[in-house]
Amino acid sequence: MLNKDRLLRNNRLCKALVGLSLEELKTLSAHFSSCYLTYRKNNRVAHQRKMGAGQKGFLPTPLDKLVFILL
Repeated sequence: MLNKDRLLRNNRLCKALVGLSLEELKTLSAHFSSCYLTYRKNNRVAHQRKMGAGQKGFLPTPLDKLVFILL
């Protein structure tokens, strides 16, 4: 079974599955994280709860979200 930790330890596996080296994936992850948070703040409809309240998703970190998207 494949998991994120195994993918991030093996450069060859990362290149085979995602098409990026570990360094490229980490660089893209930093950029994706900042863009994702900006998107979440700007495209928010008036809610009763504050940002971050409510049920947590199954993909808690932006790196998890990015790996899911790329796979």
